[in-house]
Parts: sequence; structure tokens; C-alpha cells
Amino acid sequence: MSSQPRPNRGAPPVPVPHAPRQTRSRASLDRLTTAVEQIIAERGVADVTVQDVARRAGLAAGTLYTRFPSKDALLRAFTLAFFGRARRAADAFLADARWRALPPRALVAAIVRVLVKSYRAKRPLLRALHLYVRSHPDADFRAEAATYTSDFVQRLGSLVLKHRGSVAHPAPERAVLLGLLIVDGAVKECILFGDGRPPDLAVSDEELAEALALGYCDLLGFTEDAP
Repeated sequence: MSSQPRPNRGAPPVPVPHAPRQTRSRASLDRLTTAVEQIIAERGVADVTVQDVARRAGLAAGTLYTRFPSKDALLRAFTLAFFGRARRAADAFLADARWRALPPRALVAAIVRVLVKSYRAKRPLLRALHLYVRSHPDADFRAEAATYTSDFVQRLGSLVLKHRGSVAHPAPERAVLLGLLIVDGAVKECILFGDGRPPDLAVSDEELAEALALGYCDLLGFTEDAP
């Protein structure tokens, strides 16, 4: 799990647990994490209860309350831990040397496809967590959660800037950042929050990825990759 976040103004620190050393404790924490994730994906955040989480994880509710004094404390801890695991998984994934071997337009297309697939793969959970973070009254918690997105965007930006010499935009760093924010915002809106649109405004994941990759390449001024 991630390290202890900084204290919140006017609220107790988010009690994100450290990874247990004992096998039994790690197994309990894994069951707890899985239970919270499943319930949020099924019902959303509002209908999560500590009792249901404990029952599904095979733990005593009293045990959970000793570590998380409230439902909100449990949800905050889970949210930060989930984003922390996602960041570490993304770091390991993007460390693959094959990313750096891709030509500019192919790299942009691959980045967009990864974003589309990752949002689609955990759509119910990510939708619920983003809504929970956005509406949370604790500004420090919202800022802590936002750092994970910021770090991921910066990591993707560094990959694209490996092709700085191919960027025709006069401000490469800003163009790379703006393009990523546009892509991430569009993917998030279409996949996580697009279910309220009428059918005639629906787009497939393939259409979305192709259009966003083309627009991002145009913004950066990437020309066609060599065959």
C-alpha cells in the first residue's frame, strides 16, 4: 500500500495501511481490498457498508472498525491505495523498452488505446471512485488523489517528449501536456460518464481512440511514421 498521506486540515489522517509482513495479514488485507472493490463496482460508493465489506472479506466488522473508524475512512484508504497500485502497475508497464522504440504517431496511438482500454476495463469502479473524490469535502484528500493522475500524465508526457524533435508545435512541453489532458478528459467523459447521452451521440471505443490519436498527432504536428 502507499505511504501515509499528509494530515488533512480539520480531519484525521487517511489511515492507509502499510503492506503487512505476515502471510495471514497480507491475505486478510487482500480479501478486504477485493471486497471493497467488488462492492463499489456493483453498487457504487453510497451503498457500501462496513458490515457488508467485512462479511464479504470474511472478517469481523469490529476488526475493521479498529483500523477504519468510519465508512469514509475505509473508502479514503481504499481509494488512495487503489490509485497507488494503479500507478505502480502503470510504471512497470510503461518501463517496457518497446514503448521507446515506437515511432511518434504509433506511440501516440498506443497511449490513447491504453487509456481507452484501462478506463473500459474497470469502468464501474473508476466511475464510482472519481465521483467520490470529486464530491469529497476534504480538499487535502482530493489533492492527494489527484497526484496519482498527475504523476501518470507526466510519465506519459515524458514518453511522448522522447520525440521532441518531431514536434512541430512551438511549445512542445505545453502541447504534449495539453494533448494528454484533452485525450484523458475525453476518454474519461465518454467511457465513465457517457451513459446519459442519446444513442445518436454514442461512439465506439475504436472510433474514440482513432479520433483522439489523430487529433493529438495533429496538435503536436507529427507527420506520418516511416513504413
